[in-house]
Amino acid sequence: KTRGFPMYTIEFLKSIIQSNLLTFSVKSRQWIWDEALIETQMISEGVVALLTRKLQQLPKDVIGSLKVASCFGQINVSTIKLLDLEQFVPDLQNSLDLAVKEGILEKAGPIFAFSHDMLQQSSYELMPLNERNFLHKTIAMSLARDPEIANDAELCTIAVDQLMICNDMSLLKPLERALFAKLNLVAGKNAMGASSYQQARGYFESGIRFLTKKAWDKQYFLCLELHEMSVVVSFMDGQVETVSSR
Repeated sequence: KTRGFPMYTIEFLKSIIQSNLLTFSVKSRQWIWDEALIETQMISEGVVALLTRKLQQLPKDVIGSLKVASCFGQINVSTIKLLDLEQFVPDLQNSLDLAVKEGILEKAGPIFAFSHDMLQQSSYELMPLNERNFLHKTIAMSLARDPEIANDAELCTIAVDQLMICNDMSLLKPLERALFAKLNLVAGKNAMGASSYQQARGYFESGIRFLTKKAWDKQYFLCLELHEMSVVVSFMDGQVETVSSR
């Protein structure tokens, strides 16, 4: 049930001790337990629920940093410096360092990553859906405010990916939609350069969806390039049947 991961095993043992399902008998000088009850608890609890309770006991700022990190999976210090997320966690990098000390995150050079994918899932599931969407959008907008983002294809990709996860364009104002249409164009070209044609087409099509109804009048060249690139990458990927829609 704990998938052989030491942290899960330790936390599960703590939980059954706290529930008095595993106790030490001074009289008989041995550990005693009710296997049937423990087995029932294992079936009903699950690893993620167990870890979620553990995470909820951490300091508020550490929990906030884990929520942010769970939106990425792994996060670079250079990206952290661009994020304006004080409403979620006042000092993100310091709180991530504390999560490393707790053994929840690992740090390799400038990169923070979860020590296990189940820890990322547990951290992500601390948030209800509306909070997740708001955080993804806030991260995307925070990155998009960087004046040099259009010259950084990797950063563009991170920003648009965050917004695509959110998947709710109704949260965006017209100027924000126009900005992310441009960023999707940059991300799509970057994916094309890496020969990821299907992914590139996804970015171009996403960029087209961000365009406003009057885009052909107000953003003609952006609109034209997004449609042209979508057609080109469809040919390159052998998806000729999709070209007629553009």
